[in-house]
Amino acid sequence: LNATDFEDSHRLMMTPPSNIATIAISNGSPPGRHNPVNALGAPVRQYLQAALQSALANPSITSIILIGRPDGKGVFSAGADIKEFSGSSGGSVTKSEPGGVPTLNDLAHLIEQSSKPIVAVLTGACLGGGMELALAAQYRVADDTLKYGLPEVKIGLIPGAGGTQRLPRLCGVRHALDVIVRGRINGSAKEGLKFGLLDGVASEDESIVGCALRWASWASLLPPTTLESRRLCNRSVPSDAEGVENGDMCEFALQSIPPKDKGGESARATVEAIKASFELPSFEEGMECEKNIFNDLLYHSLQGRAYRHIFFAERASSSPRSKGRSTPVNPQLEKGKGAVGVIGAGTMGRGIAISFLRVGFGPLTLVDVNPKGLEAGVAHIQSTLKGEAKKGRLNPSKLGGILASIESSTNLSSLADCDIIIEAAFESLKVKRDIFTKLNKIVKKSDALLLSNTSTLDVDAIASSLSPERRAYCAGMHFFSPAHIMKLVEVVRGSNTSTGTLESICAVTKRIKKVPVVVGNCDGFVGNRMLHPYTSESTLLLSEYGGGVAGLGVADVDAALGQKYFGMAVGPFVMSDIAGNDIGYNIRREKGLVRDSKTGQMGPNRATGMRYTELADEMVEKLGRVGQKVQKGWYNYDPKVGKGRKGLPSSEMQELINKYSLNSPQKGHKLGKEEIVQRVLFPLVNEGFKILEEGIACDPSDIDIIYLYGYGWPAYRGGPMYWADNYVGLTTLLDELDKLYQMYPGSEYFRPSELLRKCVRMELGVQEYYKQGFAQSDS
Repeated sequence: LNATDFEDSHRLMMTPPSNIATIAISNGSPPGRHNPVNALGAPVRQYLQAALQSALANPSITSIILIGRPDGKGVFSAGADIKEFSGSSGGSVTKSEPGGVPTLNDLAHLIEQSSKPIVAVLTGACLGGGMELALAAQYRVADDTLKYGLPEVKIGLIPGAGGTQRLPRLCGVRHALDVIVRGRINGSAKEGLKFGLLDGVASEDESIVGCALRWASWASLLPPTTLESRRLCNRSVPSDAEGVENGDMCEFALQSIPPKDKGGESARATVEAIKASFELPSFEEGMECEKNIFNDLLYHSLQGRAYRHIFFAERASSSPRSKGRSTPVNPQLEKGKGAVGVIGAGTMGRGIAISFLRVGFGPLTLVDVNPKGLEAGVAHIQSTLKGEAKKGRLNPSKLGGILASIESSTNLSSLADCDIIIEAAFESLKVKRDIFTKLNKIVKKSDALLLSNTSTLDVDAIASSLSPERRAYCAGMHFFSPAHIMKLVEVVRGSNTSTGTLESICAVTKRIKKVPVVVGNCDGFVGNRMLHPYTSESTLLLSEYGGGVAGLGVADVDAALGQKYFGMAVGPFVMSDIAGNDIGYNIRREKGLVRDSKTGQMGPNRATGMRYTELADEMVEKLGRVGQKVQKGWYNYDPKVGKGRKGLPSSEMQELINKYSLNSPQKGHKLGKEEIVQRVLFPLVNEGFKILEEGIACDPSDIDIIYLYGYGWPAYRGGPMYWADNYVGLTTLLDELDKLYQMYPGSEYFRPSELLRKCVRMELGVQEYYKQGFAQSDS
């Protein structure tokens, strides 16, 4: 599409005065292609190139406005089309593509070298490649909707169209580091004015289009020398206003970034590129450095691929993976409207209520049979919301209305008019079935969503308490604790749950700013089912290799899996102490695995030969070590040390470990960190394969998202299934599991999955197996 073709197929918008051309990014999207964020895909880039060339070639045009939409509403551009990064084109940023499609660098160069002043009009999101185009313009104006940033680091890259070279020249190294290294996306118009990104902001009595016209008219009257000085490629990086050397600021920034092999690869690369802006002699050499770093990360970084895998996996998991789209049960819920009921005023119920209230749902009725617990729950919710408003996380002007929408009751009948009810009562099937039996009679709306926050129980057994016609509207909505902070929600599909119900739950989950993943109904669903081998093997390692100073200790296992080595947010024993060791104990007891404390008889479901240790049972049952809430669990806790959250060695726990490892042939032996990682995480991944095999999870990437957002899996490792594919290798995984199962036949979680064996035979990673559709042919 050249300039002549463009004139034939498009019309430049000529704005009074007629010597100003307006080019709207939104006009570049092909008809019928939804592009609400003005992503800069190939068709949009072709359009912008042709429109710019046409305007530059037209002698009657003296200045150009580059805007998101013709009316100045909505976003400027959220950046590159990230789907293009999976190809071989350099992500359409640095390498030219077949057919003369311009790269973002080509467009930025065309804008910067324009012989006519270009005014970029920044509204809404101005991110990534969109911001890089704006930086190339000679002038930038905005309104108060602007949110700017360069978040490429979050997908394992650096800005590749001049962002690391132009932003330091315009705003200084301090602001460039703040925006680029942190991957910020919340820069405001006020901030842009302060740091020199913007030349002007629309006043209260003028539209952004009017503001742009004013600047374009003025710029067209200036001499050519002024235009030359506005090109950032002709500027050098300024000294810091506070007198700190630019190089020192970069070194300081590096101190706060994780090591390269612990997720800091792309963040460290951004600092290297920013340093090139003031260390290299010319802009062109800086751009070459940026390009080389960008391409190296794009093509060779395993961490970068992991971050981009997560980006796409999160978007794919956010709606039911079903053919077509059903009509949601209640479209109003998608809009954040509807009466909400929460049953249970404990930790989970409070967090769930806060999540709904802070985004405007209401009225919200909190129900608990315990009046004191209910009162404490309401007080906690109110206090938390007030705290968020004080810190600026919640609009203070809305706080009064939110607090007024909270209702409380000890009677389930108060939920009669609710559109959605989430039960977060005690984790007992009997208790939950009793609640749902009562809701079946109480709730007036036949299509009200009746959801359970159960973390392990059978959703179908809960739904069976409802009349047959109501069961289509019943599902699990499993939040993770603390519910108002953790992003993940497992949406549990029962055998009678309708697709419309799943659509509505996913929409509501996104509305409350969380990530939904639809999973099947089984014991523990996905996350907690995979957690069983993880926590079980961690404890068994202590009972087999512990004992004395020389033996494997609690801290050794946590150190191997925690942030400093493998990268989990916390190790398994810290995690258990935070959650409460009584939770795992109660689950084991419900499953019939725990020895009866009165009769001494072994749990009825603990099979002969099953590999099991009573170490974790005794610490709860006899020692009362249930975790941080009582200042003792796997560790001791002191309120004066680390705010009561820092784990301290416990001689009592060491004596218990000595007791259970006394007769182990391996007692008193340390394992290396990598061996601990394999022994604990390989069975977790193997369980993930079995979950896929059974259709409980629809795609390996769903499991990755669950572990990233629900269990603190390190993002740079991409998730358990991505890690198995790309870091471990499925052949290695299978070989090690075969060895472990031969050594420990009493641990069923070591028996390799048939899906794993099939992937190895076919020489395919599990993600590729699903991408190629083999899973569908299996079903």
